[in-house]
Amino acid sequence: MLGAAPWLNHGEGRGDYPKSTLRDRPQGAPYLRLVIHDQFTALLPMTEIQQVLVIPPQQLTVIPNMAAVVMGLLNFRNRIVWVLDLAHLLNLEPLDADISVLTIALLHTPKGYLGLALKEVRGIVRLPEGAIQSPVGTVSAALVPYLKGCCRLGEELFFILDGAAIAERSCASVLAVDVG
Repeated sequence: MLGAAPWLNHGEGRGDYPKSTLRDRPQGAPYLRLVIHDQFTALLPMTEIQQVLVIPPQQLTVIPNMAAVVMGLLNFRNRIVWVLDLAHLLNLEPLDADISVLTIALLHTPKGYLGLALKEVRGIVRLPEGAIQSPVGTVSAALVPYLKGCCRLGEELFFILDGAAIAERSCASVLAVDVG
């Protein structure tokens, strides 16, 4: 069970730790636990995430004639952000079209922000150094370019997403606009 894992911090960031336990906190890099699909949970390094938004889908501006993976544009702090359906991008079943709220992880990339729409966020996980293994042979070859690796926590297998690779591949293919 994940709750028994010493590096899983359900309450991290809420400031509700007694001072005596602060020095006893698990060590390791923090990752945001993302539920992308019912059968697919992944981790994304906290260093790659600017913010997580929960918004009504009506806040997105749909762009006609775009790839199906592009959900639309979002105005975030007076910046225009492309929002992609992360499940669809990873060749999984797309998000439900009738969803009442969208959870969007905003990646901070060298080219600006990129929004990744997903099912939900389930807290922060800390991974000890050396826990990440190669994903080759574990997942389809089409998914490997989007991953830094994978790791097993208890009985569950998590895939560690590579935000920079997602942004780079998305900008190069999905968001390429032909103005010619």
